[in-house]
Amino acid sequence: MTETHEQDGTGDPFSLSWCGLDWDSWVAFSTTSRTLENLPAAPGLYRIRPVGQEIMMDIGSTAGSLRDCFAGIRQNVTRAVMPPADPWQVAPALWAWKDAKGYAYEFSSCPYGNGPEERKAAESFLTYRYRLALHESPLCSFGRFHRKYREPAAGTAGAPGGKIGPGEPLNAAGGPSASPLPVSGEPGQPGWMGFSWSPKRSLKTHTTGAVPPGQGYFLVFDAVQGTLLAIGEAEDCGKALFALSRSPWDGRELAYSFACELKPLPRHNLLEKAGDLLGNYIEKTGTLPLFQSSLTG
Repeated sequence: MTETHEQDGTGDPFSLSWCGLDWDSWVAFSTTSRTLENLPAAPGLYRIRPVGQEIMMDIGSTAGSLRDCFAGIRQNVTRAVMPPADPWQVAPALWAWKDAKGYAYEFSSCPYGNGPEERKAAESFLTYRYRLALHESPLCSFGRFHRKYREPAAGTAGAPGGKIGPGEPLNAAGGPSASPLPVSGEPGQPGWMGFSWSPKRSLKTHTTGAVPPGQGYFLVFDAVQGTLLAIGEAEDCGKALFALSRSPWDGRELAYSFACELKPLPRHNLLEKAGDLLGNYIEKTGTLPLFQSSLTG
């Protein structure tokens, strides 16, 4: 990805040259079918915001047509009741904010990438740059949701989402963003991004007992070459690393390092910080870690 420069507009997350990319003009969800035909039919990246506002709702990517992506999200968001998360995961969160705030949305896209990993790297990098610029995440990223609404349950037979009733607990995913991690150090090195990373240890089933229970972040390395292969987060890092130790990637000898949270965080805050780690790695290297997709599925 390209370095950002505030003076030429590439540092402005809402500009048509953000991060050196060639974004299409913002198109309102209320647009006509003729305008819809002018949207790219290629895979790529997209942004969604309330019309005319500098609030990002979502930054995403699609392996299908950007035109179909826009049409599908728009159709689901305009339903009378909250839509399911399948096939457009962001649609329920957008619907909740529209219902609560009366938001009308607009969409800007950019054909991009030669494959899903390249698009995922760009999406992660853009979300990271947005967090650094605005000191918060897009309102529908990392599982964030309006605090007065509940998400639909997974699967077609799951409970529908909707407004939370009086006296019911508010949605924890509606809490504030975690502050962006301090940009410091190099990926995989001690002190990277402000964390006190543990010394590297060989990743074996019996070595994961050294990881304290609880939330945190972990780095997986090639034990021979020292290459950083994946960046992860978990509600229990020890359990996550134990599971990984039982089926190492490509028969490689692996090593790991971890950093723990001192007190529990809402799920979206944990994901935001892990996203900062991944975004900084991509900024430094221009790509995802080699086995990141194996870790995240």
